[in-house]
Amino acid sequence: ARVRFRIVMEGPNEFELSTLPADGISAIRFAPTSPSFLLSSSWDKSVRLHDVNNNTLRVQYHHSAAVLDCCFSDEVHGFSGGLDKFLKMFDFNTNVDTVLGAHQDAIRCVNHCPALGFLCTGSWDKTVKLWDIRGNRGAVGTLDQQEKVYTMDVSQEKVVVGTVWC
Repeated sequence: ARVRFRIVMEGPNEFELSTLPADGISAIRFAPTSPSFLLSSSWDKSVRLHDVNNNTLRVQYHHSAAVLDCCFSDEVHGFSGGLDKFLKMFDFNTNVDTVLGAHQDAIRCVNHCPALGFLCTGSWDKTVKLWDIRGNRGAVGTLDQQEKVYTMDVSQEKVVVGTVWC
């Protein structure tokens, strides 16, 4: 089955990107200060940086299993996590990916907190981890949750976590 990936800009300017993943898209994020760049993660194990203005694929990197979420910290650094349990950082200028650490189960959510310079990951291992990405020091804190983390967002110093309560 062909995956449809549409970007809606202002008004009727809708188009399909020319470089689509081989499987379903799990997340898409615009760069923090530029709507020209879009990061996407996919069940095909890839993370892709798209140049929306030129409809081109700028760069692509991979995990060993499906990627469930991705985000930017700035225009040149992307982060991703998924079923392989690893949190990866990718430098778009050098084309180098670095494993920052891991959870005990799949990483479902990856969010950047610019106010603190941290990255937050939520996992099916029932934890939220805080990562200091400025010094590449790895996880600097772990917050236990009652259930698996399915969704999460960050605003200033606040983290909201969505789990399933039975």
